Amino acid sequence: MPSFEHGMASKANNLHTGFLPQDEKPQKVTIDARVESISRTENPEHLRLKLRSQGKFVQATIKIDGVAKETWNLAQALTVESIIRVTGSVSELADDDGQDDDHVASAAIRISDLHVIAVAEPDTPASSYHRANMLKPGADLEERLNNRILDVRYAASGAIFKLHSSMCQLVVEFLCSQNFDWIHTPRIISATIPGDKEYFHLQYFGKDAWLAQSSQHHKQMALSMDMQRVFEIGPVFRAEAKSSNSARHVTEFTVLDIAMIFRDDYHEVVDLVESMLVFVLNELQRRSQYKQLIEAVQKLYPRAEPFRVGLDEHGKVPRITFSEAKRILREELDLESDDSKNFTDHEEAALGLHFRESANTEIFTIDQYPAHLRQFNSQANPDSPGLSNTWDTIVRGREICSGSQRIHGYSELCEAMRAGVCGPPLDPEDEQWKPYLAAFKAGMPPHGGCGLGLNRLLQSFLGLEDVREVILFPRDINRLRP
Repeated sequence: MPSFEHGMASKANNLHTGFLPQDEKPQKVTIDARVESISRTENPEHLRLKLRSQGKFVQATIKIDGVAKETWNLAQALTVESIIRVTGSVSELADDDGQDDDHVASAAIRISDLHVIAVAEPDTPASSYHRANMLKPGADLEERLNNRILDVRYAASGAIFKLHSSMCQLVVEFLCSQNFDWIHTPRIISATIPGDKEYFHLQYFGKDAWLAQSSQHHKQMALSMDMQRVFEIGPVFRAEAKSSNSARHVTEFTVLDIAMIFRDDYHEVVDLVESMLVFVLNELQRRSQYKQLIEAVQKLYPRAEPFRVGLDEHGKVPRITFSEAKRILREELDLESDDSKNFTDHEEAALGLHFRESANTEIFTIDQYPAHLRQFNSQANPDSPGLSNTWDTIVRGREICSGSQRIHGYSELCEAMRAGVCGPPLDPEDEQWKPYLAAFKAGMPPHGGCGLGLNRLLQSFLGLEDVREVILFPRDINRLRP
């Protein structure tokens, strides 16, 4: 829908930012907008409308003696959420105009002409008490998701998805500046990890297929094609039963997958991923167009505080080892934590609070995980038996990125598959692995990569409780609609 600038005279093109200067005469403007509310005044020959476009609001008044009879009749029949085109003169707001709720109007229009572009039916939630409650802070999320179209029209909720778009744009901006190529890999695959029950199975023209949980194997194959640095942004699928009652798990989500060749050490990959996150998180808070979106979100979610990107004395994201993180949990935070097990959600949250208070940062990396906690193709640390060259990045107490140096030698990879360090042994002679292993047979350079959940990153950046808040049409074990 065109914004308030649509059709305005040149001297009045700042309508959405505030009042017109005192020395300006009212300008005649034409705007397209939705009807936010309709108010009947004490005078039956006056009608007041609040209009909304692109998250901005304007107060409009129409008088029976100021318009054609047909226009007045159209105004009388208007419904909330209908789209209209109005022409009129711009004036300053009266003292009591636009102050009746959180949607403060920025200017007033005296309507001289009105056309209805699209009618919202009066029997939808748009025109009921239900709509008013659904859009208030603290409203039931399930109810909002059931009425997602109206929910996202609300400025604060809609701003979340503009921020999701902004985050993706910044990711692409950074990675392309670092000579990455954007690739696209299949979401229908023929190979799975035995014992993993979280694949969605498909019947594919009489054959078995599954929906991809990540694009890691295809990214590696691309590196063997001498594509030095690649990334992909796309959906992945995981049949997570815990999505029925989890605020951080869904069955379909958007992942940024990164893979790159390194020269000397896998920390080159870690450094780049951390630099990308610092760039994205800082630019979201620095650039004016994104700051405005964040401010809109804060109206609905007051807890969406500014994000702290605290760096260490070397100007880098703080980084600790897995064993050091476990020590902090036990000795400094007085929590029981098993060195042989991964971090629980509670432990990640506790570490997040610890770094927020001790280092003034809400982002940090945990390096050198035990090998039995990571995938079969993760490179073991040759100097520390039992550990692997793997890492996770934590943002506001949630793991949002998991990465590793991948084994690049064909023989070593086959040996790791047979060993089954982190799961059941795999047979490299099995037909399903031949396309993947062919990339290693042909010579694979040293490389590493990661998968980063963009939905969870935005959730954590904004400090929201439920990841479904940042997914336009979320899918979990209970939800397949809308």
